[in-house]
Amino acid sequence: MDTKEVKKIIKRISDFTVSELKEKGLISLYLSGTILTKDRTPQSDIDIFGIVTSNFDIIEEENKINNKFEKNEKELCGGIETRFRGIGIDELEGGRPRGVLARYVGLEVLIKKFPFFKKLWGENIDFSKFPIKPLKAIEEAKKEIGTIKKFLKKLKKGEELFPIQNFPKSILYLARIEAEQDYGFQFDPSYKKLTRHLQKERNHIVHKAMQLRDKKVTKKDILQIAEEVEAYIKHIKKRMKEWD
Repeated sequence: MDTKEVKKIIKRISDFTVSELKEKGLISLYLSGTILTKDRTPQSDIDIFGIVTSNFDIIEEENKINNKFEKNEKELCGGIETRFRGIGIDELEGGRPRGVLARYVGLEVLIKKFPFFKKLWGENIDFSKFPIKPLKAIEEAKKEIGTIKKFLKKLKKGEELFPIQNFPKSILYLARIEAEQDYGFQFDPSYKKLTRHLQKERNHIVHKAMQLRDKKVTKKDILQIAEEVEAYIKHIKKRMKEWD
């Protein structure tokens, strides 16, 4: 599917989402992820998020519209998996986390990415005016290491996994933190920019993670690099002692 067709699909999804949620408290709608970037792969899905009012029922409305995306994936979404998440203006102002992103991902993790997202509709939001501050590198790395270790533990036990395509992304996230701290990388969500920045580090795990991200990952693929990932985590834990 070419970029022109993908843009038409995103416009259709955007118009549908606005028509469904505008009167319920949708303030702005953004496109995140890699779908319209050079990082796009055949596995890329469409991730949109809305800034919503404090009385917007985030969980209920997310479930409703995501169910509609799922039921109408072919006609509405062009066969591309599509997901909406909401962020309350009250959450950005430091209020109690109410939605999936604020509760389980953490806005302090996402705040660095917001300026790179594409606005599809609504008010311009100046994210710099909110009190949320990005996690310190050590805390961000601990969070990502926890995600990776939990995944590997479940994999080895044969338990059900979160979307398996997220595993190489977690390695890339961790490598990005390291690159910012130890290799002078200026934050950018682009995986390709990250791997180019580390291209002289030929044996760095970031390159294998990128190869996995660009294909349909299997459990076998992950098991083949599991020991290397665990060794990388040990390396990062040692480096974290030097990070401020």
